[in-house]
Amino acid sequence: MIPTLYPDLLLILPEIIILLTGSILLINGVTTRSYKITHLLSIIGAFSALFAKLIIMYIYSYELDASYSSIFSGTLVSNKLESLFSIIFLVSLIASLNLIKVYKNQITFYKSEFYGMLFYSTSGMMLLARSNEMITAYVALELTTLPLIGLVSLGKSYVSKESAIKYLILSAVSTSFFLLGAVYIYALTGTTFISSATDVGINVHYGNIFQGLTYSNVNMPSDIFTPISYLDISNVIIIISMIFIFIGLLFKLGVFPFHSWIPDVYQGAPTPITMFLSVASKSAGLAILLRILLSIFDINDVSSSEWNNILKWPDIGISLSIMSVLTMFTGNILAIRQNNIKRMLGYSSIAQAGYLLIGIVAIINSDTISNATYVSSVLVAYIFGYMFTNISAFYSIILIQKDSYSYKFESFSGYGRVKIFNSLILTIAMLSLIGIPPTIGFITKLFLFSSGISSGYSWLIMFALINSVISAYYYLRVVKHLYLVPNKDQFKIENFRNDFSIFGLILFIIVVGFGFYPDPIYNFCYDAISSVIN
Repeated sequence: MIPTLYPDLLLILPEIIILLTGSILLINGVTTRSYKITHLLSIIGAFSALFAKLIIMYIYSYELDASYSSIFSGTLVSNKLESLFSIIFLVSLIASLNLIKVYKNQITFYKSEFYGMLFYSTSGMMLLARSNEMITAYVALELTTLPLIGLVSLGKSYVSKESAIKYLILSAVSTSFFLLGAVYIYALTGTTFISSATDVGINVHYGNIFQGLTYSNVNMPSDIFTPISYLDISNVIIIISMIFIFIGLLFKLGVFPFHSWIPDVYQGAPTPITMFLSVASKSAGLAILLRILLSIFDINDVSSSEWNNILKWPDIGISLSIMSVLTMFTGNILAIRQNNIKRMLGYSSIAQAGYLLIGIVAIINSDTISNATYVSSVLVAYIFGYMFTNISAFYSIILIQKDSYSYKFESFSGYGRVKIFNSLILTIAMLSLIGIPPTIGFITKLFLFSSGISSGYSWLIMFALINSVISAYYYLRVVKHLYLVPNKDQFKIENFRNDFSIFGLILFIIVVGFGFYPDPIYNFCYDAISSVIN
């Protein structure tokens, strides 16, 4: 038993470190309640998990070249793709810890609990990226979401409490849809394992459930109504189940019409948590959605995949394309009206989810392994670039808000003249979100749009370009206030100390450097996707 279990435990060592660190932080909150100890323990735990993940990737690089390495009887997987997403989660966690250090004076209570719940949520995301079984994925979704709800409620304003309740209710509904879809899949295939559903196909035992269910036994004229076979009925149920699963996951991405929670939650949550939600939570939803797409839609054998044939009607690609357009327009148009920068970034996040759907549509429409690999790599690279861009934006916003005590646009006026370095980082982040060279946002968006065109969705890319122009208005509005609008309380910002920081410099180098030379990120993503598809 022990020899069999040992390699499995080794492969999930990063998750174990994150869970143990979260538990230690909570215990520390009951005993010492020392902020310095809490922050030190959190930094040690996060970096230890990241180093463990990198070492495991290096040691098991050969084994991870397989489509997946099954651990714990196939419940979880260990491959380069889940490792890539785990790195995104851990980098987001480390960035959030750095932001919390700046933000700490505004966290007046439950400081250890604040850190502990952040670690628990990260562990849920890492497990979600590994999940090869629907029920495990459901549990991981709950482990991801429930601590985040608690973190949102820790904001000092009434909006925080209200948004946490809204997040709780809507999240419970969305995960219920996911669970119901998993149950339907099990009823038809006899398995909840994602990687096995395609191979099992329509299991014969479904006939025990739907046996005799045809139009002919309700006395309909046979010349008008053609009797429905067992397989026909199963196809309908599969379509319904996939719709339910998509609803559960699209909620995490913030796709229209499942977006209503985002602006309130982003505004009400403590700013480090807003950043974590905008990057890590969105990436977690994309991770499990990508796993399902690459398994259910059987990219390796597109022409003969039974699942693909089943889902040709309704055309899920067209359906998601329409949702993409509506999501982009909803996010960008409503963002224009905002005067709170956090709420503006909330609507911006909705628009970004619309861009992500372009990649998902392109994957579904892929007819070759090479095209599917390219599109999937571009999609993951896009979320990678979005992560660094958002971290840069929120890092600068927190530092400015620390002095202005407000997230209104007017409070950012004039800071470009006194907080030169910090304002530069925020400016670069805004340009990256628009997609202006030479930023990482430009190059990843260029790759994403090109993948949509190559998949036959030129009309969708046209709408995406229009929305990029619309988004430029409110992103550049931030830049305008930084440099062109005088501050009414200029005397408050005249003597600010030097705002240079090593963390800010690293973010600047990444956002601009990868804009000039994106090959390392793209190759990393391509290698991870290739290991799964091939």
